[in-house]
Order: sequence, then C-alpha cells, then structure tokens
Amino acid sequence: MQQIFSAIALLPPFLIFISIILVILPTIIAILLRYSLYRHLRDLEHSLRRLLSGASQEEAPRIVRKLQQRFQQTNSNFEQVNTTAIIGGAYSQEKFDWFGLSLNCESVNYFSRILPNLLLAFGLLGTFLGITINLANLSQTITQIDITDVASLVGQLNQPLRGMGIAFISSLIAIACSALLTVINLQWNTSTTRLALLNLLEDYIDNIFLPQLQPPHPLSEAIDRFNRDFGTLLHKLGYTIEEAITNSFSRIEHSANIFQQAASTLEQSRFPEKLSSATTDLAIAQNQFSQSSLVLQKSTQSFEYTLDSMQKLSRKFIEMSEEITSINQKYTTLIELNKRKNVTEEASLKEIKAELARLVAQMKGM
Repeated sequence: MQQIFSAIALLPPFLIFISIILVILPTIIAILLRYSLYRHLRDLEHSLRRLLSGASQEEAPRIVRKLQQRFQQTNSNFEQVNTTAIIGGAYSQEKFDWFGLSLNCESVNYFSRILPNLLLAFGLLGTFLGITINLANLSQTITQIDITDVASLVGQLNQPLRGMGIAFISSLIAIACSALLTVINLQWNTSTTRLALLNLLEDYIDNIFLPQLQPPHPLSEAIDRFNRDFGTLLHKLGYTIEEAITNSFSRIEHSANIFQQAASTLEQSRFPEKLSSATTDLAIAQNQFSQSSLVLQKSTQSFEYTLDSMQKLSRKFIEMSEEITSINQKYTTLIELNKRKNVTEEASLKEIKAELARLVAQMKGM
C-alpha cells in the first residue's frame, strides 16, 4: 500500500487532473448510468409480468401505453402488422430519468459498452506518448553527459526513468477503471434484461392486447368450434370402443373360468355320476360364450358405424374447406372488379373534368 501511495505521489498535478477528468469521472458516471438503466429495465419487466398475470391496465408503464396508442391508430389488418418492428421502434425511444435528466436507454447502453474500450485506448495512448517523450529525453541525456562521470549520469537518467514510471501508472489507472466497468456491465447486464423486456412486450401485445382490440373472425370461430367438436367426438369414440372391448374380454374370461371349473369338476368326480352335471355346466358356458361373441360382434359393428361417421365428417370438413376457398376466390374477384371500377370511374371523372374545363374556356372566350 505504501508503494502505491508513493507511486501516486510521483504523478504531476496536471496528470492527476487529466486522469480524473478523462478516466475516473467518466467511470463513476458510467457506473451510475448503468445502475439506473438496469433498475429502469427491471421495473419495466416486473410491471409487464404483473400485466400478464392479470393486473389492472392502469398500472401499465409508459412504453405499454405508447404501444397501445400506436396499435389503436393502425387501420390495417393486425395480422399484416410487424409487431416486432413496432416494439423495437418504441423501445428505441424509451427514456428514463437520471438526476432530473431524461436520457435515452439505447444511448446510455451504448455509452456503457464502449467506455471500457475507450479507457483502454486512453491508457495505451498515455503510455506510448510517455515512452516516446522519455526515450527522446534519454537520447539527449546520453549524448550530452560524460560517460566517465557515473554520478552525474545516474542523476540525469533518474528523471527520464521516473517519467516512464508515470506513463505506466496512468495506463494502470485506465486499465483498472476499464476492468471495473467490465465487471459492472456483467453484473448489471442490461442486454439480457432488454431481451426479456422485449419478449414480454411481444407476448402482451400479441396474446392479450390485440385479441381484445380485434375480435376473431366468424369463420375462424366456426373452424375452432368444429375442431373442438371433432376432438370431443374422437374422445367419446375412443372411450366407447375401449369400454366395449373391455366388457367383451371380461365376459370371455368369465366363460373361460366357468369352463375351467366344469372341466375340473369332471376330472375330480366320478364320470358316470357327474356326467349330467358337467354337461349342464358346459352348456351354460357355451351359452355365455355365444353371448360374449354376440357382444363382441355388436361392438365391431358399432366401431364400423363410428368409422363411417368419421369418414362422413371428414368429407364435410373437405367440403367446408372447398367452400372457404371458393369464398376467398370470389372475394379476390370482387376486389379486382372494384379496382377496375375505380379506375374506370377515375378515367370518366378526368374526361368530365377536361370537358368542363373546355366549356369554361369557351365561356370565358365568349
């Protein structure tokens, strides 16, 4: 620490003043600006997260209100509007208050990013300038001093070497400030916060604000309703098929158990005495197996009927798509006819205007 203070004491007053003005003071200002910008972007991000969570529109920040006014003034179809470009343009004009000054966020971010490299450039410039000047003085000292007088030679060389030390100390200050600003920029990373803010803005505009501003098209509502009904039908179909197959296999399993019991009884008992009973059990098992086969057949028929319904529904969906395409073609044809009509009317208006001008000219001539 004592060596550091002694090295600082070597600095001349003008170099200390230049270091404070060009290095230390810009470093402090950049740190304060970076922190204020980071806090401003974080506050905007928290406000947008509250809006996405269902907070009141009155709590919307200034950039959101500007975007809402911009989209409300847009008369074209919102599907053709470049939302990302509008949000980027709004953010490029975003400002924050800093000790009574209104500063642009992009300008402050750019200044904070380039200042560390600029400080390194100032430090290297001071180093090479000091080395160049001291080498010139050293060359003059060597040519003017008697080499045999060692004490005088050491005294004359002391001043140029001290000047080179001063040059390196000034560069050391600039490098230290540059490293400090680099660490501050990593700690308060405004680029990541800015990207998150733009993503939240796009999410709010596309998924919350624009659907409230422009209701869905009736055709889109019909297609969405059809998709929901089709999904419900598929769900019911799957449930019905699964239930029918489960019942059929349970009946088959029950019949197999009865058949197994009958066979076991026949095996364990005496054949002459138990033959009639086993025959009855086998008849019952056969009857139940036949019923199970009938249930499985009905389930298969139900499945075929459901598949037929699905095919009819698919054909209806294809017909609806063709009708939609036909409507779009008719709408395009109407637009082209309207354009042609407008061109014809404009030509007629031009001819009428020319005729009126000619009549006015004739009247003036009379």
